[in-house]
Amino acid sequence: MSVTAIPPQAATAGPLALTFILPTRNRRQWVGRAIESCLQAHQSAVSVEVLVIEGNSTDGSFEWVAQRYAGDSRVRLLRQQGPKGFMPACFFAVPQVRTPFATFMYDDDVLSNHWADLPRELQRRGASFIMGFNTEGDIAGSSCFERVTRLRLVSPSFLLRAFCGCGHELSRHGLPFSPICCLTRTDWLREWMRELEQFTRARPMREHFMMHRNAGPDLMIYFYSIVNHSEEIVVFDGPVAQFSAHSESFTSGFTKTDLTIGYWLAHIWLCDRLRALGRHADAGWCAAYSVKQGVRLVLRRLRGGQPLWLASLLKEIAALTRRTISAPSAFGFAKSFLVLLLPRRCRPRFGLSARTEQLVS
Repeated sequence: MSVTAIPPQAATAGPLALTFILPTRNRRQWVGRAIESCLQAHQSAVSVEVLVIEGNSTDGSFEWVAQRYAGDSRVRLLRQQGPKGFMPACFFAVPQVRTPFATFMYDDDVLSNHWADLPRELQRRGASFIMGFNTEGDIAGSSCFERVTRLRLVSPSFLLRAFCGCGHELSRHGLPFSPICCLTRTDWLREWMRELEQFTRARPMREHFMMHRNAGPDLMIYFYSIVNHSEEIVVFDGPVAQFSAHSESFTSGFTKTDLTIGYWLAHIWLCDRLRALGRHADAGWCAAYSVKQGVRLVLRRLRGGQPLWLASLLKEIAALTRRTISAPSAFGFAKSFLVLLLPRRCRPRFGLSARTEQLVS
């Protein structure tokens, strides 16, 4: 399918236009809260559209949303077409986006009432990607968010390494995986779709965890955006959204390592992407981290009596090692692997640094 790329808005343009993609199914009691959470970001400098993809609910969700937001042009409601499931809903939604920037919103999560600071800061700097951190809370409540005014400005290399074992150098907050904490370009989301389809095609373990269990594609949005960003990236050093924990979450049926495998596979994609781009220092670090974490995953599965997918995990580890040591990233891989064996406090920074600024009101 041919898709026309939507250019990002310049820093001097009018209100920044963005879309929240909100897939939902049988969450009538929560979807209204999620929509309202998105709409509060619609302000004088930020134009919001909420694209609700309704997955053929049986609890009256479609009818409720249609009636409740019938007169609100900011909410666009579509029934999911084609295959059922969360990832098919995402793939159906992305081509429908009409704004230069977009992100995903989940129907059980909540955004900070200061979330609009992200698109405003992104536009002020003429950036293409921006992110913050999340907090976890019970689905029945909403966190009391404070405005995040401390900004960390980091290079893409620093941020990628933060996701690969150096996050403690960036912030005391744990790095996010859910896209509710970031905003990226719509054309990058379209490219992310193609990358994900290509990465998982005819690979049973990748397809199972990433496409059927929805573990890892969200982290790939971060990786794809960071890899493509050429300038410093702004990271809001505090929670900008709430990830809601509850028994009906799609992650609730995972074992202790299932979700980890999906996120680990996203790192495999990142290693291959960096190597293909000739960024061998970053590729070496990422591969060393991924091999180390892969071995830990295998051991955890063995100790937990979970033999399923062990052979596939070992093949992925061996294949990544072979691809890395046969490329110019081999030296970086060997050096990084030795460094990753050191305690975190003893690891060198390799010249990577971050700046701190205050949010301009």
